[in-house]
Amino acid sequence: MEVSSSVTTILFTDIEGSTRLWEQEGEHMAAALAQHDALARSAVEGNDGVIAKMTGDGICAAFNDPLDALNATLFLQQSLRD
Repeated sequence: MEVSSSVTTILFTDIEGSTRLWEQEGEHMAAALAQHDALARSAVEGNDGVIAKMTGDGICAAFNDPLDALNATLFLQQSLRD
């Protein structure tokens, strides 16, 4: 999907407290970050979004439809909770 409509919705994510977690639980964070990235990619791409940038412990994604961005956010939150 190309982002080209007159309305673009941007989604940013960040793992809160990740620096501390890397310092205290580095071996677990590597696995957790890989899982986070896979879930985030699935949420964005499964809702017609485009990942513009992976930021270490977060993403920047764009959507042509704000409802797609909202659905991706809800999907990601539920996936992380589960």
